[in-house]
Amino acid sequence: MTSWRPPDNPADEIGQLRDALDTQPVIEQAKGMLMLVRGWTAATAFAALRTISQRTNVKLHDVAAVVVAAGSRAEASTVDAETSAVLLDQLRQYVLGSAFDTRLRESEPETD
Repeated sequence: MTSWRPPDNPADEIGQLRDALDTQPVIEQAKGMLMLVRGWTAATAFAALRTISQRTNVKLHDVAAVVVAAGSRAEASTVDAETSAVLLDQLRQYVLGSAFDTRLRESEPETD
């Protein structure tokens, strides 16, 4: 077991924490939208966002921004039009398609 040690550069750590706090709301909004549309749990909705992020090599918060923008009929300001189109295609294919739903539910941990 390793013991805790202070970060090498506290300024970098603070910057990373600020970035995480800045992007968290849009990720939570996107999760909520997927939960509402599909009736998924928070874990399943997050898994869908994460999978699309990994398949497209686009940051999770950018994927979430596209989901939120699509739901509000706006443009995602952090993502260019081409990337947005690719992400929307992935969302249609894997989130709205039943095959993705089955794979996610099979991999979702059971809760008592």
